[in-house]
Amino acid sequence: MLAIIVILPVSGFATESEINYEDTLAIFQPYDGIGSLPIPGDMKFPYPVHTISENIEKISKHHAKESTEKSNIIIDIIQQVDESLILDYLEDLVAFGPRVTESSACEQAADWIYNEFQSLGLEVRYQSWSNGGYQSENIEATLPGVDQESDEIYIICGHYDSVPGSPGADDDGSGTVATLAAAYLLSQYSFDHTIRFVTFSGEEQGLLGSEKYVEEAYANGDNIVATLNVDMIGYAITENQGHNDDSNWLVDFTDDIADQYSEYINLNVIPSGWTWGSDHYYFWEYGYDALFYHEYEFNAYYHSPQDTIENMNLTYDVKCSKLILATLASLTQPSGSNPPETPTQPIGPIEGLTYSEYTFFTSTTDPESDQIYYKWDWGNEIGNWEGPYNSGETVEATHYWNEEGTYEIKVKAKDANGSSESNWSEPLVITIASRPIFTINIHGGLGVKATIENIVDVDLTDIHWNISFENGFILLVQGDSGTIDSIPVDETAEIQTERLFGLGFPHITVSVNSVEKTVRGFLLGPLVIIIG
Repeated sequence: MLAIIVILPVSGFATESEINYEDTLAIFQPYDGIGSLPIPGDMKFPYPVHTISENIEKISKHHAKESTEKSNIIIDIIQQVDESLILDYLEDLVAFGPRVTESSACEQAADWIYNEFQSLGLEVRYQSWSNGGYQSENIEATLPGVDQESDEIYIICGHYDSVPGSPGADDDGSGTVATLAAAYLLSQYSFDHTIRFVTFSGEEQGLLGSEKYVEEAYANGDNIVATLNVDMIGYAITENQGHNDDSNWLVDFTDDIADQYSEYINLNVIPSGWTWGSDHYYFWEYGYDALFYHEYEFNAYYHSPQDTIENMNLTYDVKCSKLILATLASLTQPSGSNPPETPTQPIGPIEGLTYSEYTFFTSTTDPESDQIYYKWDWGNEIGNWEGPYNSGETVEATHYWNEEGTYEIKVKAKDANGSSESNWSEPLVITIASRPIFTINIHGGLGVKATIENIVDVDLTDIHWNISFENGFILLVQGDSGTIDSIPVDETAEIQTERLFGLGFPHITVSVNSVEKTVRGFLLGPLVIIIG
């Protein structure tokens, strides 16, 4: 793999004495033989050799792109990458412990990654694979491009597995977190071309997951223009501390982005060596262009119990992540205008009752004064886009909860062009307590009858009822349960047994969902008299 090392403030190539490790990032390209970096931890000999099959024809139809003018949207993305974002994801991932492929910790981490992607509204899938005697899953999330004429695909990826005994904070928690952060930030915007956010397992056993992923992509004819593989970007000595020949344009592209956004990133690109030992390898094998981003000063703690967050440099990690995200965003081309400002924290009640509707207010402005759509997250569900509304207009939305609990209410906005989404607002916390939702009146006659009244503020649906007896002699009862499709606000529904025959003084209980009422009755054959 060819390593591109990123250094500040040097431009172009640097000698060893000039290199400042705190600002140096590496990108690698393949070659025949063993790489210049250590191999994956559990990889078995013989190691792979870079020999692209004569049967492989290059699928990617578009490459050698050049960077465009500086984008305000990309600047906005860069400025949202900070230590808090990286650390939050990293702490959650490392908490699973060593994530050895096929272990329960690895499976739990996969489910967590899947749920994180899904919470962003992305198209998510598990890609199950079997390779080299192992079975596991890759997780892929997709942000579709808005250009209907484009079939171009761009990938950012990292491997979420680690070696036995290692928390894998840098190797490769840092690459997995960069992928998650990219998904979190880029999903708030629209891009001309499709972006895939992929995390692999089986890397430490010999690039097993990525091999099967690329094999499938090639069989599908996917037009993957560029893959940005992120593997270990979190180690540097101080606080500021690969591609094949066809991928040289990606090196130049990354270098241009580092220069273009230098005041926000503070890294420049320098090619630095060759290696194959990470998940970009099989993209090359199948004729796709790819880069391998790697820290310049190799982490002495990798593949050990000391590969922890405490031995990482988050300032350096943030710089590397900024460069990679800016490169990916520039490749895929932000579509449309700047997003609306983040909406104000919702205004509304902070306490309430189940099945009562409450109204909440918010507002925001759009930089181009475009009309605005809003999407509400109610803590138990996320609504659809609502609008359009004028920029600066105060908008309202209503919601109710059917279970008690504490909920965070947030709202986000996008412009009428649908091209750019804001961040979520600060949450408003509401505590919901339970309340009765029906009244039940039980009547006698020929069989047991009951009137059910909806006493809450919303229509009630899928209502299950049951009539039961305790004591007395019940010789026959039929039609003592059922379902009511709906009871609108302030309306009632009638229920009754179909056939009843018995004798005595039973207790009669009518249950409607979680609400019950019991009365004493007198039963004489089919005749029921309510006595208290």
